[in-house]
Amino acid sequence: MKKTLHQVLSGAGPFDAITREALAIRELAGAWGWDGADHAVHIDPRIGGRVRPFEQLAPQAGDTLLIHYSAYAPKVASVLDTPACKILLTHNVTPAKWFWEHDPAIAVQCRLGRDEMHRFAPRCDVVVGDSLFNARELGSERALPLVLPWISADVPLPDEPAAGGPPVVLFVGRLVPHKRQDELIRAIALLRRHRLPDAQLVLVGEPLHERYYEALVALAEEVAPGAVTFERSLHDEALAERYRSAHAFLCLSEHEGFCVPLLEAFQHGVPVVARPRGAVTETVGDAALLHDGPLDAMVELVHFAITDAELRGELRRRGHDRLAAYSYDRTSALLRELLESG
Repeated sequence: MKKTLHQVLSGAGPFDAITREALAIRELAGAWGWDGADHAVHIDPRIGGRVRPFEQLAPQAGDTLLIHYSAYAPKVASVLDTPACKILLTHNVTPAKWFWEHDPAIAVQCRLGRDEMHRFAPRCDVVVGDSLFNARELGSERALPLVLPWISADVPLPDEPAAGGPPVVLFVGRLVPHKRQDELIRAIALLRRHRLPDAQLVLVGEPLHERYYEALVALAEEVAPGAVTFERSLHDEALAERYRSAHAFLCLSEHEGFCVPLLEAFQHGVPVVARPRGAVTETVGDAALLHDGPLDAMVELVHFAITDAELRGELRRRGHDRLAAYSYDRTSALLRELLESG
C-alpha cells in the first residue's frame, strides 16, 4: 500500500526557506513513492499551483501529516483532530517584544503563535525542531535540520571575490526588528570611520512593511550616506552573486531559530561574524567568529575577517567543512528516517 504524506504550512511564498523546504520534501516524498500534497492557509500568488489551499486538506487514518509551525494561523489547529499521524516540525515564532513598537498587529500574532505552538506539541505524535534550540522550546530533543537541495559540502570552496573593488559586508534576511539591520547600518558607519573608509553594506530581504523599510533607509542616509544597498525579491542566481561578491557576512540578529543565510555564506566561502543568539551558535558550530559584546568590538572582528588573510582562509575552510552537517544527502536521510519511524 502506498504511503501518503501531507504537509501543512501557515503561509507559502517564493522566497522563504520553509516553503522551499516543503517543496523539496515533496519532491523527495514522490521519489520515495509517497502520495499526498502540500497545503497552506495563506498562499502568495507567485508560488503558483505547487501549494494547495488549506481547505482542500482531508487527511485519512494511516496518512502522515507534517505540520510546519512558524506562525499563528488558527485554521491549522483543526488538523489536530484528524486521524492521521501528526509530526510537528517547529521553525519557531519570533517573540512579540520585537514588534510592539513597529506593528502591534504582528506582535499580537507572534504572541498568539508562541502560545499556540505549546498547545500543538502534546497533541502531536512526534515533535521535532529544525534546530535543537527550537525543539527544546517544546520539550523535544529531536532535530531535523532544514532540507535544502542547494546546501552541499561536495562542491569545491569558491574563489575569493575579485580584487580591486570596495570591501562588501553582506546580510541576508527579512528587514525586521529582531534581525537588527539598524545595528548593521551603524556597524558599517563605524567600519568606514575607523578602518575601511570605502566599505559597503548590502542588505537583502523583504521588509516588514514600507514604513520600516523607509526608516532603515533614512538611518542609512544619516549615518552612512552612500554606503548601504537594499535589495529584495532576488532569485537564486542574483542572490548567489551577492554572496560571491561579499568579503564578510555579519549577523547581529537577536533571535534566530536556524538562520539559513549562515549556511549560504559558508557555501559561497564568505567568512561569518555573528552574535551568538538563538540557534546561531548551533548552526555555525566552530566555523564563525562569535561575539556578544559592544558594536565596536563586532566591527573589529569584521575588519579582521576582511583583512587578515590567514584568518579569512581558516574561516572559509571551517565554513566549508560545517556544510557536511547540513548537506542535502544527510538531511534527506534524516527526513526519511523521521517519516518512516513516525
